[in-house]
Amino acid sequence: MQNTTIGLIGATFFIALTHAVMPNHWMPFVLIGRGQKWSLTKTIFVTSIAGLGHSVATCILGSIIALIGLRISKYAETVAEPIAASILIVLGIVFVVFGRLRPCKHNHNHTKFSDKAIVISLFMMLSCSPCVAVLPIFLAASTISWGSLFLLSVILSITTVSSMVGLTILAYNGVRKINLCAIEHYEREIIGGILSLLGIIFLFIH
Repeated sequence: MQNTTIGLIGATFFIALTHAVMPNHWMPFVLIGRGQKWSLTKTIFVTSIAGLGHSVATCILGSIIALIGLRISKYAETVAEPIAASILIVLGIVFVVFGRLRPCKHNHNHTKFSDKAIVISLFMMLSCSPCVAVLPIFLAASTISWGSLFLLSVILSITTVSSMVGLTILAYNGVRKINLCAIEHYEREIIGGILSLLGIIFLFIH
């Protein structure tokens, strides 16, 4: 039983780490953080909150599956994940549209979007996209003990959030070092285009 628990812990860590490095888990935060002129601290905070929501949603779904079986996991694949991708696409379109509607070409005091609306959108985007790959592990852990299930939930949450935050910090600092003055006027359109592209890719390969 001990070897089984260790195996489940290792599998949970590896799957959570692999899942967290997917671009849709950290790149939107870096892009939107730049577009909204957020500090690194604020970007990390928003990333952490969304990552925690993502982990909690996965843990709740995993617990439900542990009770009633794997059939409900089809919901995450057929309904929830397309919703998450759609939120990303809509966010991208909003950035493009508002970027094109700026009042003056030489006006650099652009009005920012509502931080509250964007944070809620990012939170919902990840919360609607639980890590489906880890769900069978939750089912296996429930046959050992509910304590094992709780332990896996903690490992999943810590691995996911820390990986997302780490990649966000690296990308944020990398983008900050790049001189983007030449394309500053089209910054929002570029950010929106990348967000929409990520959503489209996620929609077809989830």
